[in-house]
Amino acid sequence: MILLENILKVGGIGCLLFTAYLLLMAYGGVAAAMRDEDGNFKKERNWKTVLGGVTSLLFFLGGLYYWGNQYYIAASLSTPSFFSLWLNAFGIFMVIHLYDLIVTDYLVVVKWHPKFLNLPDTDYYTIMSPHIEGFFKGLPLGMVVNLLVALFCFYV
Repeated sequence: MILLENILKVGGIGCLLFTAYLLLMAYGGVAAAMRDEDGNFKKERNWKTVLGGVTSLLFFLGGLYYWGNQYYIAASLSTPSFFSLWLNAFGIFMVIHLYDLIVTDYLVVVKWHPKFLNLPDTDYYTIMSPHIEGFFKGLPLGMVVNLLVALFCFYV
């Protein structure tokens, strides 16, 4: 029960922080620097897109999963197993990943498609299938990142 409570609590906090992160990336110019006028990822990368986008997201999420595991360890009556630490971190990931798919991608981008975001009318921004593909492509990355976080929490 502690595991599920921790996943939902830290995952919920993570969703709020993820929303703040997306707003920072959007209004900081990082999102615009990563995509062309059609909304597709640019072929060439510069320091702003690599450092601002991918690297900061991995550090943000990795730090959140680490904090979630530390919170779970402190709340547990006994030392959690490696598997429960991985499951905790992966559960937090799934809460945020589902939030991104349902709220950000579907409700905001595809369904609402607000004018103030200046989203192009390409398939990526008007239909769900690219977002669902991205959701499934993100699962292995989440598994690996959370494996590393669980290893670090278990052995350090």
